[in-house]
Amino acid sequence: MPGSFSYIRRSLVLSVVILLLPLKASAQSVIHPTKENIPVSSDPRFELGHDHNEEVWSWDMMDITTVGVNEGNAHEMIGWIIDFDVDHNGTMYYVDLMGAQVRAYGYDGKFIADVSTAGMGPGEFRDPRGLAVMESGRRIIVEDVYVDHVFQREGDTFNLIATNQPEYLGFGAFCAMNGYYYNQRFVDEQHDGVIHRYTLEGNWENSFGKPYDYENQFIVYGITADAMLACNAKHGVVAQIINHIPAMTGYSEDGEELWQVTFSDYRSDTILESVRDGATVRSVQGEDGSSVFKSLFSDGDYFYVTYSFIKTDLGNMPPLKFMENHIFRVDARTGLGHYLGTGPEPGEHLLAVDGEYRFTTTQNEGFPQIRVYEPRQSR
Repeated sequence: MPGSFSYIRRSLVLSVVILLLPLKASAQSVIHPTKENIPVSSDPRFELGHDHNEEVWSWDMMDITTVGVNEGNAHEMIGWIIDFDVDHNGTMYYVDLMGAQVRAYGYDGKFIADVSTAGMGPGEFRDPRGLAVMESGRRIIVEDVYVDHVFQREGDTFNLIATNQPEYLGFGAFCAMNGYYYNQRFVDEQHDGVIHRYTLEGNWENSFGKPYDYENQFIVYGITADAMLACNAKHGVVAQIINHIPAMTGYSEDGEELWQVTFSDYRSDTILESVRDGATVRSVQGEDGSSVFKSLFSDGDYFYVTYSFIKTDLGNMPPLKFMENHIFRVDARTGLGHYLGTGPEPGEHLLAVDGEYRFTTTQNEGFPQIRVYEPRQSR
C-alpha cells in the first residue's frame, strides 16, 4: 500500500544515463527540465521548504533492528534493494534485484520466507522491479518483467493467485489500494495519461496523469519513466513524483487532480539532451548539490516524501554519493504539509513509516542493510 522506494531505482536510472565527463552544450543541446515543466505554486501553503517547521523528528534514543550481513545464508545477504513495503502488521518486504527475489522479514529482523523463487515459470521472478502490499496485508503484488504476480499470504506461506500481463507495462513506479494496483509508463502521445489502474485480475480500468511536456518522445519517455507512485487507501489518493521535477501531485482513484505541492529547496538534477551521429542522447549531469527524490510512501492520513542532495566522487564507486535525506509529510486529503528534518545519517534513506516504527536503508555498496528504528523502551 505505501508506495515507491527509490534508493536503488533512482540510482539505477542514473547509472544507465549518466556520463561522468560533462558534455559541452552545443547549438543542438537542450537542458532539462525545461522552464515550462517546473511548476510554481500560486499558494505559499503548497510550497514546502526546510524553514516551515512544525515538528522535527529526532533520531536520538532509538533502538535498531538490522537486516543484511556481509557473509551468511542467501536470505541474510542483500544484494540490491529496489523496492520496499510494509504490511502495517509486523512484516516488511523488499525486492532484491540481484537475487531476483522478494523476501519477508518481521519488524524484529527475523526472516519469515521468500515470497517465491527465481525462474521463468508461473509466479516465479525473472527480474522483479516493484512491490505493493494491499491494505489487508494478505495480498502482495510483484511487478516483474512483462507480468505482474498476485500472491495471497496464509501464515508464512505465499500462494500464487494470478499472473497478469498488463496492457501498459510499468517499470517500478507501483502501488496498490482498494482492490486495484497502479503502475506508470509513458506509451505515446496518443494515449491519455501515464498512470494506469488495473484490477487484481490484470484488467485495465483507466489512465491519468501528465507526462513530461516536450515534443521529443525519447526525452518524454525517459524523464517520465523516472517516477514514483504511492497509494493512500484511507482517502483514495494516488501521489506521483517525476524525479527531475520539484513537485508532487495527488490524484483521485479516477484520475482527478486534487492538489500539487512544490519543494522550494529542491534543486533539479539537469539532463542534457544532445544529438550525436543523428541520434538523440540524454545524460544526467549529476552536479554537486543537485537533488534526487529517494522515496515516496503512505502511512494513514499522510504521504511521506524524501529527497537527497548528491556529491560527485569520480575516483570511487559509486561515483555519486547521496547525502542526508530531507523528509516531508503531506496530508493526503489536502496536500498541505511540512518539513520533518533529516534522516539518521548521510546516505541512509527512509523507506517507510508504521506508527512509531521507521524503516531505512544504508548506502553500503554490495552489502546494503535495512534498519528498523523504534522508540527505546523506558527503563
